[in-house]
Amino acid sequence: MRSVEDQQTRVTAAAVAPRPVRVAISEAQGLLCAEEVVTERPLPGFDQAAIDGYAVRSVDVASAGTDLRNEEDERIDLTLPVVGEVSAGSRQPIRLQPRQAVRVDTGAPLPTLADAVLPLDRTDNGRARVKVFRPVRSGDYVRKIGDDVQPGDVAVRAGTIIGAAQGGLLAAVGRDKVLV
Repeated sequence: MRSVEDQQTRVTAAAVAPRPVRVAISEAQGLLCAEEVVTERPLPGFDQAAIDGYAVRSVDVASAGTDLRNEEDERIDLTLPVVGEVSAGSRQPIRLQPRQAVRVDTGAPLPTLADAVLPLDRTDNGRARVKVFRPVRSGDYVRKIGDDVQPGDVAVRAGTIIGAAQGGLLAAVGRDKVLV
């Protein structure tokens, strides 16, 4: 008679490992990833707004919140014209000019020349013109190209159980199928 351990060893040795198959990401939920998924492109793939607000050139709002006065000693508010609006998922490029603002949603591509996003709570939330109460620095509230993933990074390691997060990342890096 064989011991339990001996029988387990024999059964394990006789078992045939399943061959990996390539399946759609939606069908891979709960399965083990059988490959290292290496990214070929950066994520995000463009500079984007990290919050809702106004895309601006930081140099244009550097004096916001300071006590600027005109010749009659009246306070001067820093106000910029709002020349457009960009939503997340938009593919239409907008070029920002000096001393302008563009309303942006979280995840929206940053207009050309914009280097910061001005949070709504630092403004009067204007539609045609926006009054700026506090400045931002270059890079504030911006997700830069490749902040999350760089080309060559491993997005999902072999042996990882594929869940919703891994499925989303696989889709974001351009994969529609994965080896499991």
